[in-house]
Amino acid sequence: MSNSIRADKWLWATRFFKTRALAAEILGDGKVKRNGHMLKRSSSIQVGDELQIPFIEGPGVREI
Repeated sequence: MSNSIRADKWLWATRFFKTRALAAEILGDGKVKRNGHMLKRSSSIQVGDELQIPFIEGPGVREI
């Protein structure tokens, strides 16, 4: 069994974004970073990755 999941699915499933399409749009704009590097929609997220996710409502970033 794989310990990774697509970035857009994970961001939507964990409710950081209301829809998967919105998560994919934010990822497509290059606003989400993993370990300091831009993350693509189809990139895999694994246990131990550090993510920087922007707030949609305004300025600021969540670090997970």
